[in-house]
Amino acid sequence: MQQAISHRVAGPYTELAAMYDATLGVPFFVGTRRAFEELVRRYGINFRSAADIGRGTGLFAGYLSRRWSIPTYAVDRSPAMLAIAMLNCTGCEVGFLQQDIRCLQLPQPVDLVTANFDTLNYLLNGPDLRQTFRRIYVNLRVGGYFIFDLITPCQPQDSYLVRMRPLPGSAFEPRQQILWDGLRRLLFTTIVLHKPGAFALISESHVERAYSPLQATRWLGTARFLIRDILDARTLRMATGCPPRIIIVAQKPHEYPARCCQTGVH
Repeated sequence: MQQAISHRVAGPYTELAAMYDATLGVPFFVGTRRAFEELVRRYGINFRSAADIGRGTGLFAGYLSRRWSIPTYAVDRSPAMLAIAMLNCTGCEVGFLQQDIRCLQLPQPVDLVTANFDTLNYLLNGPDLRQTFRRIYVNLRVGGYFIFDLITPCQPQDSYLVRMRPLPGSAFEPRQQILWDGLRRLLFTTIVLHKPGAFALISESHVERAYSPLQATRWLGTARFLIRDILDARTLRMATGCPPRIIIVAQKPHEYPARCCQTGVH
């Protein structure tokens, strides 16, 4: 008798939230932290408060609070990710906000907003990204900085399978299948937990839209940001040609009234 395959499909960052740090979060965080400290030094950035948006497990928010001894907000729309963030940020001065970043509303303006690891690429259309830029501008103090990364349309053309870091103490093997649709500028990622010798699968699917540096800088300008630099995320040098991932350093140079929107603050 043939054994049935058990396959459970989870919503993005729900059932796999507890495994996120071990498979993706920690490896990426190490490089993000190194790049951030270089940018702080290079541009002489001073900040006494911060918000990290869209990185739910709180690794970077906790780092900001511990390393720089500042109050920090961790913003994400996934309750499962925020639950992990609360554990990761134990003992830190971190406030947790479950919000849609398109309607970001911090309790008070901050000196620094960060958005790492494709956070803004999860906004699948230009109007949503423009709205998010406006909301971030409103929630920054005058002179405050906005540092974020983006994947660009210059992605590998073929689909490929990535064997991710094994989960300690787990029988499941995590795999990441990535498919780039250049025509629509969409990146499809499916994370699958497979148990060798068994028929149990858990999978999560994610969709991201790639944005060009020109699009990002034009919309940042519309939101009244000053662009300090556009960098190749791999080298931290000025972006030339078409790097697959960029880091943008932007600053709020002066006050600019923006219309508020309804939020889903919890």
